[in-house]
Amino acid sequence: MLTPESIRLERRTIVVAGAGGGGIGTAVAAMAARAGARVVAIDRAEKGRDEARAALDEAGGDGHRVVDCDLFDKAAVDALFAELGPVDGLVNVVGGIQGMGNFAPLLDDEAQAIFQRVVDFNLRAAFNTSTAAARGMIAHGKGGSIVQIASSTGLTSMPYGAGYAAGKAALLNLMKTMAIEWGSAGVRVNAVAVGMIRTAMSHAVVAETNEAARQVVPMGRVGASDEIAGPVLFLLSDLAAYVTGATLSVDGGAMARAPYNGADNLPVFVNDPKLKARLGL
Repeated sequence: MLTPESIRLERRTIVVAGAGGGGIGTAVAAMAARAGARVVAIDRAEKGRDEARAALDEAGGDGHRVVDCDLFDKAAVDALFAELGPVDGLVNVVGGIQGMGNFAPLLDDEAQAIFQRVVDFNLRAAFNTSTAAARGMIAHGKGGSIVQIASSTGLTSMPYGAGYAAGKAALLNLMKTMAIEWGSAGVRVNAVAVGMIRTAMSHAVVAETNEAARQVVPMGRVGASDEIAGPVLFLLSDLAAYVTGATLSVDGGAMARAPYNGADNLPVFVNDPKLKARLGL
């Protein structure tokens, strides 16, 4: 029987791929540790590993590891998971658009190279780590939970950032295929489609982003990394024991909002002053 304690992760090993940076990955690693898990935090950058280590030290618990691994190298990933032994959960955070230089119109001379590079960046690490983790989960016969960190753009579009949107859309489709292929072995695979989130990397533009959020996000603000870590914890835990192949939107309601609504959340073609007054707008 499931109880509120089913959210706990004691005696479980949870791998967080992309745990540095002080953003979503770091928050997920800390949240899993607070829930009792032994966390394996992976990050290529020394600064990222230091940030993950500090977050895990603060969260408490025993048996945590912070490791360096090139997640785009399948042989390196397979070797790491073979060394770790069977794990109980995996969260894939690696992804992004990788800087302003990767925004381009589709008809730009560099568009194809940018598209291929960004799609690969958002898929290959997730494929490598997920298949390595699932192989171990199936071998030990207890199953496990894999969570892909995706984006709201994978559910809609991203003009001038087609590679990022296409990569995240492909990740959502890949997640569903994984859920079907591995479900009979007890391996659950789900995704979190993230909206506008405040991270260390976005800190410099957060004031501008908050202003934009007031216009387009029903909750009227940018989200925090911990607000992603909470839903991820749910998907890792036994409370989500019958949830697989699902995409959970965590975006302050942005994807529920009609694209033809204005800042007042009325359709842009509704301009009757009397109606607006009656609605308190």
